[in-house]
Amino acid sequence: MNKQQWVEAVDRGEIPEEHVEHVLWVLSNTPLLFDDGSTIAVEDYMQRLDRELSTEEAEAYQELFDLAVALSRRYSEASEYDRMQDVLSLQFDLWARGTLTLQDWMAWLQGAVKGEILLPEYDFDEVLGSAPEEFMIQDFHDELNFRLEDAPEDEWALSHLDELYRKVGVTEKI
Repeated sequence: MNKQQWVEAVDRGEIPEEHVEHVLWVLSNTPLLFDDGSTIAVEDYMQRLDRELSTEEAEAYQELFDLAVALSRRYSEASEYDRMQDVLSLQFDLWARGTLTLQDWMAWLQGAVKGEILLPEYDFDEVLGSAPEEFMIQDFHDELNFRLEDAPEDEWALSHLDELYRKVGVTEKI
């Protein structure tokens, strides 16, 4: 089974939700264990899986984690690597909430590895007026949602949230 067949099996409900959640958690959290993307390897991901895999699953996860390693190499410089980690973490949260589909996440990942999609980049002081040091993309997402809780029709927050969602792979509102 390749990665795309795995995604399709997930969409059909053939793979238990807890297995999918764990694999995606490993995808988004393993990079946090490294200071940069120059040394991370597929084995670093595979060893964090919590159960014995079938041959088909192992093939699909190998392909998925090959992409993750390629993304880490593409963004191996420390500041870019931190931003990549932040984006993967946000994507996991958006997937868990049902905002980002698995198909869209995988398409974003492939596009980012190929250089067709760039990581979101913001000057938060310019966008927000001022932002705390170390303010990151997930913080921006939280800030936008906080503003929308107080004012659900806030055009500024809605437009920035839509833009952020597009930049992290959300193609439609679910």
